Amino acid sequence: MNQPNDRRKRRVAKVICASLAVVANIFALTSPVRAQTDMLELIESYKVADKSAGFSEPSGLSLSSVHGFLWAVSDEASKLHLLGVDGELKSSFKLPEYLGTDLEGVAGRKDGSVLLLQETDRSIVTVQPTDPIKVNSTPISSLRGYSKVAEMLAENPLNKGPEGITVDQDSGQVFIVIEGQPRLLLVISSKIDEIVGVVPLAAEAGFVSSRTDDDELDISGIAWSGKTKSLWILSDEGRRIFVFDPEVLTVKTIDLIYSKKDEVKEVKNPEGIALDESGGVLYILTDDGKKSRLYAFVLPQV
Repeated sequence: MNQPNDRRKRRVAKVICASLAVVANIFALTSPVRAQTDMLELIESYKVADKSAGFSEPSGLSLSSVHGFLWAVSDEASKLHLLGVDGELKSSFKLPEYLGTDLEGVAGRKDGSVLLLQETDRSIVTVQPTDPIKVNSTPISSLRGYSKVAEMLAENPLNKGPEGITVDQDSGQVFIVIEGQPRLLLVISSKIDEIVGVVPLAAEAGFVSSRTDDDELDISGIAWSGKTKSLWILSDEGRRIFVFDPEVLTVKTIDLIYSKKDEVKEVKNPEGIALDESGGVLYILTDDGKKSRLYAFVLPQV
């Protein structure tokens, strides 16, 4: 006599189980927990701000040609800083006052020299960190081929100019990014005498972020991957890395999120990026006043 009721109960149970499965799938698609597979894996983070040394507003990062060290600049003082990979400030090289304090990018080269970007003057500064220090400044507008970009940069605001620089260590070719309005990639000869290519970093090319609209999406740093022959382009406002292949013009993205003590966190105010491909480490330097940090992540595979 109870068989119909039992069958009905079993049917209801199946419906409930199916419904719960659907809910679970929806939750898996929307829950932050799912993003853990896409998160950066934090190795460690270190405080780096040192007001007394003129290093509390970090603005650029690069590997040094000496293993275990990083070059960094700050738009607080006209200095080139050498950091340990633990964020400890090892030494600072005072630069000529005429360079000003608006240093926005840094790139170490194989020969030990270092390239800096001066945003206000829109120049590339070559530094030999010797004693005495040797410095040479080259305005971007003086490079052959500048006519290719002159019209594009005619309305470019002073505070949206050259923001990041990196070097292909094999060819010596130099890459510079313009922060915004418009966002551009400039490809410069190894002798730093000619602009050999210009690439708009437009939304249509994949430079987008749900965090901000196209007008506000900026570029804050850049690093070259010798292994994948790609550019890792950092965005402060977008809080992500755009992995850009300059040959085929494709873009992949890495969001600057990670997990710490089971809590999802975001890297705030990212300004500098460096890749240690032999050690498998991705470094991100932030500009956050006294809270500025150097993050070390496991280098993601893309």
